[in-house]
Amino acid sequence: MSGTTQSGTPISSLPQASAVSGTDTLVGVVTSGGTTQAEQIPVSVLAAGVSEAIGLTAAVEAAQAAAASAAAQAEQATENAANGVNAARGKAGGVAALDANGNLALTDGTALQSALTVEPATQTQAATLKPLLTLDESAKVRTASGDVALSDMATTMQDGDYLTVLGGAVVARPSVTGTVPSDFTVNGNVYVAPASYVSNPSSLPAGLSVDAGTGIVLTDGSVFFPNTINNIGVLCAVSE
Repeated sequence: MSGTTQSGTPISSLPQASAVSGTDTLVGVVTSGGTTQAEQIPVSVLAAGVSEAIGLTAAVEAAQAAAASAAAQAEQATENAANGVNAARGKAGGVAALDANGNLALTDGTALQSALTVEPATQTQAATLKPLLTLDESAKVRTASGDVALSDMATTMQDGDYLTVLGGAVVARPSVTGTVPSDFTVNGNVYVAPASYVSNPSSLPAGLSVDAGTGIVLTDGSVFFPNTINNIGVLCAVSE
């Protein structure tokens, strides 16, 4: 660039700025409205003019509007998804719902109700399901023979698969049953076999043996004898 400053210093000899800020001012010749004159031009004004000329301002505004719209849509989508999940929680064909304790919760048509929990397993017992809601007589229990209403349970439990034993307990009917020999005696409620069974153990019914010293009848539990219980390996008499 040729020319000099008003003081006579060549423009090419002036120091070059290494950086400018929006408040710095440049000197230039500006033609505006048919008038050409030298003017001081703030860097911020020059930057705004350049941005406007190349469409940068409009592009930034459009990008900001698009970002705001996308954020709003994402927020709405999240809300819709949450509402959808909440609407389906605990309902048929919906999604599982758990209460604060991890119990299964089902809707009663108005609100979620804790309905089912799991009793933890122990060293001697497997985990079991436990209903938390009171069951009425129309409730049904699924068995190998089909669904049985609670009101019909007592009758159903007396069919070929179940029987009632001492204390009113309902148990699965044994697949193998036997008959206690008529010559066995009962001491208290413990069966005692005659000496003939001690000398000839093969004459005992399957599943039974005899203690040689006492004559007490022992059972291995493989055969069920009606009106008896297996008391830790000892065959004992009970009455229904």
